[in-house]
Amino acid sequence: MDSAVPATPVYAGNLENDLHELASDDLFVRDQAVIRVSQRGAGVVQALLGVLGDFAKPGLAGVARALGKIGDRRAIPTLAQAAKMGDEELRCAAVWALVQFHDAEVLPILLSEAERPHTTIQSFLAATLGTFQDPRVVAVLTKLAGHPHREVAFQAACALGEMGDQDAVPVLKKTWRRHDALIRAASAASLKRLGSSPSWFVRLFYR
Repeated sequence: MDSAVPATPVYAGNLENDLHELASDDLFVRDQAVIRVSQRGAGVVQALLGVLGDFAKPGLAGVARALGKIGDRRAIPTLAQAAKMGDEELRCAAVWALVQFHDAEVLPILLSEAERPHTTIQSFLAATLGTFQDPRVVAVLTKLAGHPHREVAFQAACALGEMGDQDAVPVLKKTWRRHDALIRAASAASLKRLGSSPSWFVRLFYR
């Protein structure tokens, strides 16, 4: 008779309690649960993906954040689906999680999300997409720089300067002409980084 003790899955035990706390009304409790779940590592990824696949479950934003912290590439398709189909909190968490991978596989997903009308996600992506240094990013940031929402436009104008692409100069000159001091300051700083500036006539007219 085999007396060996069956191995306990790494996700057993307190994981259920942690998953329950991911839905807590207390932000601190939720954050601590995310940390504990993510510290379990790759061994719990499959279990987390099973939870995240059911949009009726509570605490899914915390699950998405934990998957982002773990960084296991098996999570990318499920996180992409959550970014498209989840509620507002889950969408934001899933996009944040996808950004953590920072590679070519997630970039098309993020570019697509940046085009969807959600100012919180768009401003976040405008602030982070520039770190990818990919030509496709410039076209999206150019659109976001003309966004009517102040924070989105500001973040995009800043990111265009960080990209270092001269194709951004015309749009930055255009955003500099907006009647918003914050956006104008960001546009001027980015133009300076790109070795350009608004023309003397434009500066005189908008002074």
